[in-house]
Amino acid sequence: MTGVQTCALPILGAAAALPGQPREDRFEFARTEMAVPIRLVLYARDGETANGAARAAFERIHQLNAVLSDYDPTSELRRLCDTSKEGHAVPVSEDLWQVLTKAQALAVRSCGAFDVTVGPVVRLWRRARRRGEFPPLDKLSECRKLVGYQLVRLDPKTRSVELLKSGMRLDLGGIAKGYAIDEALAVLARHGVTRALVDAGGDIGLGDPPPGKLGWRIGEIGRAHV
Repeated sequence: MTGVQTCALPILGAAAALPGQPREDRFEFARTEMAVPIRLVLYARDGETANGAARAAFERIHQLNAVLSDYDPTSELRRLCDTSKEGHAVPVSEDLWQVLTKAQALAVRSCGAFDVTVGPVVRLWRRARRRGEFPPLDKLSECRKLVGYQLVRLDPKTRSVELLKSGMRLDLGGIAKGYAIDEALAVLARHGVTRALVDAGGDIGLGDPPPGKLGWRIGEIGRAHV
């Protein structure tokens, strides 16, 4: 994770308020989290409310990166992969449990098309891309033996996870940002900001529409316009 500087962009203009409703202004914030640029667009009564809500949302995303990252060797996900093995289930946090249970449900529904156990294969292809060559077929075959959502055992009674083969690596890249976006929107709502857009490197989550609008209009390169 790099670059934790937050910047509040100038207010782009006041949004029209309906009769009897307080006026809300538009604010934008940007910060790098989860190794991608995160952009918040929100409407709030004043700058203090906007800044406080944005700061809390970014902090929540920062917290989730420490749980869900497969790049950070100290993340909870990496610790799980390093310590769990057949016969040894590892208790996990509520966030990691929620993401893994959702991921396993998607794996079942998609008959394995979505599978977070693909980590060993992803790592092999990352290395191959850096070297500009295809991965060796024998190593690819070995990695495939560690892939399969059926190799993840979840115990809801103890909220623990058991990986049934040594060397397994979970990759949450297909679900982590979406979960973080949902959590960021929930944090904004708890701070009284429901009209919001969260753009995490092109993955976008939407709250209520801007004042006086039926919805958000998503323009080029993921930029939001009203």
